[in-house]
Amino acid sequence: MKSSKSKNKKRTIFILLTNTGSVPTKIIQVYTKAPYNHVSISFTKDLRRFYSFGRKKYYNPLFGGFVVESIDSKIYEYFSETTCSIFSLEVDLHVYYRMRKVIKEFEKEKDKYVYSFIGLLGVIAKVPIEREYGYFCSQFVATVLEKSGLNLFNKSPGLVTPNDFMKVKELNHIYSGKLSDYSKEASLSNNNNFIPYASNVVETH
Repeated sequence: MKSSKSKNKKRTIFILLTNTGSVPTKIIQVYTKAPYNHVSISFTKDLRRFYSFGRKKYYNPLFGGFVVESIDSKIYEYFSETTCSIFSLEVDLHVYYRMRKVIKEFEKEKDKYVYSFIGLLGVIAKVPIEREYGYFCSQFVATVLEKSGLNLFNKSPGLVTPNDFMKVKELNHIYSGKLSDYSKEASLSNNNNFIPYASNVVETH
């Protein structure tokens, strides 16, 4: 029988909002007026691995899909002036593992997924456009949270924008500035709560 202490154990996830300053980003900002237009999710404070939907080649914004990135990825070397805001969120252990499982399912079929440009039109029209293998970044992160039992937005994931994450009171702001400076300023030895995905962990749907 599990102890109450075990049941109440928490884990921390991280939400990364970025602005690369690229031409597509500047075009999107004309409409959104928001400081950040891309969002990713990570399980470690050092951001050595984070997940989203975006461009697969840093030089081609039209070729996109499910991406696994790092703070040292080529795209952030190319866009060296990328600015960011990073938020943390404490979740229950079962939610944490469910989140890991949801993302692992995306990874298994990563080659099937494409970036949903038409979904962005749905945001503008305020009508969510759902595609089995098509997502945009904020829709993906909101979907991961929702499928893990977290309903932080009072709307469909298909209508969630990166700017909406800045309004979530449950998120704790921990950093804003240049992404390239983050690894220098963050205390990587603290709160780095990465737990390798364990196949023997029993998870419920």
